[in-house]
Amino acid sequence: MVRVLGLATATLGLSLLATAPASAQNTRDDLHDGPLIEGYGRHVDLPTADYPTPTDGVYRVAFELLAPLNNPERVHGRLEAAARFMNMHAHAGVPKENLQVKLILHGGGTRAAMTNEGFRKRYEMDNPNLPLLQALTDAGVEIFLCEQSRVLSGLDASEVAAPVKSALSAMTAVVSLQAEGYQFLTY
Repeated sequence: MVRVLGLATATLGLSLLATAPASAQNTRDDLHDGPLIEGYGRHVDLPTADYPTPTDGVYRVAFELLAPLNNPERVHGRLEAAARFMNMHAHAGVPKENLQVKLILHGGGTRAAMTNEGFRKRYEMDNPNLPLLQALTDAGVEIFLCEQSRVLSGLDASEVAAPVKSALSAMTAVVSLQAEGYQFLTY
């Protein structure tokens, strides 16, 4: 029997990790990426955490990318958070197939999904998010772009990079994913 882990479990686990006792503290020297997404999602391992990481359940988690690209030269922080979630849980022993992660891009997050050509027109540089979008997809993450946000932001459909898929709206995707048991991380 597979159990689906709820938001309370995920939130409690994250808050307990943030307040781990001195004997379990790591330093920046302990940060690493992988095993699922190399080059992104740096994290520390904490196998002796007071709150053990459940490894026998299915994590149905969704991230919203709503914040604008304040610094277009850098990867969107929510994309990094999704990579960190994938990497740290895989390293803790959660099977890849039990990490069911979705991304919903809308509002200011729409620009993270742009092709290099579209990004260059606006920022005079390649889109630094594209390698991570592909790596997330390769790791099994599905990425959806709100078509309402795309149109309202003036982004042409030809400027949306693969592997991003379309959704009628972020609102539709959020409601549907919640009904399917996905928990939204909104920290």
